[in-house]
Amino acid sequence: MFAGWDEYHLINREISRLIGGLPKSDLGEVISYVLTNPGKRVRPLILIFSSQAFGGDACEAANAALAVELVHAASLIHDDILDCGVERRGSPSTLERYGSDAALLAGDYLISKSIELISSYGQPVIVTFAKACMSMSEGEMLDLSRASSYEEYYDCIFRKTASLFAASASIGCLIGGAPAREVAGLQRYGMHLGMAYQILDDLEEHLGIDQGKASGKASVTLPKIYGQQHTAETVVQMCIKAIDDNCSEAKLALDLSSGDPKTKDRLQELIDRMTLQGLDRCRSQVSLC
Repeated sequence: MFAGWDEYHLINREISRLIGGLPKSDLGEVISYVLTNPGKRVRPLILIFSSQAFGGDACEAANAALAVELVHAASLIHDDILDCGVERRGSPSTLERYGSDAALLAGDYLISKSIELISSYGQPVIVTFAKACMSMSEGEMLDLSRASSYEEYYDCIFRKTASLFAASASIGCLIGGAPAREVAGLQRYGMHLGMAYQILDDLEEHLGIDQGKASGKASVTLPKIYGQQHTAETVVQMCIKAIDDNCSEAKLALDLSSGDPKTKDRLQELIDRMTLQGLDRCRSQVSLC
């Protein structure tokens, strides 16, 4: 999705370097399996672009970007353990391939490595990263409690998903030396992009669009909550509106930022690529019904 960007290849090179330095052990094999099944790298891209928007250098931000990607990978492993996930990114999940014990240890290793990587930065970066990780754990716990209302669902996905998007933007700004007002502005950008992304993910699942993942347990999603009181067609339209609203808020935060215009265009493009293509798939699926 982002193969045309140098920053994307920088992230993948850093991950390849990390894989090359893994212990030659059973645990190293499991971690290598996790990291060679590539994702979109959107969180580290947000971090690097947010840094560049205020004069930061991509190489200077690389360790923080890698830390964010590793803790995200760990969260997916733990999510599969909690949800009995059998497929992830079109391949057997770490849980399915190696079992729960090895999967848990691989997640622990990745979190520990992310702490090592983030520790080379100043306290504001470390604190922002730590708070996002704690928020993600709280979000997973809320997910287990099966949210029953719109408000509970939004609180859950803010913590579980959007918090790391927001932290990625904040950390990038901090590394780039942005003033507090600008950090807060791009934090809002990341938060709303993360919310839009998670609602879209839930809508695609609701419509049966292949996402390359499968679990034994089902989370409570916005389409299910809306479906308690609305028709199927209305549910889809309400979810699309929620996605559009969050995208609009993310774009507004960018518009208000004084960061470098060309880099802001990259952040804008992330919104479009992460949501518009998925929305087109959803609308096409609905038209076939």
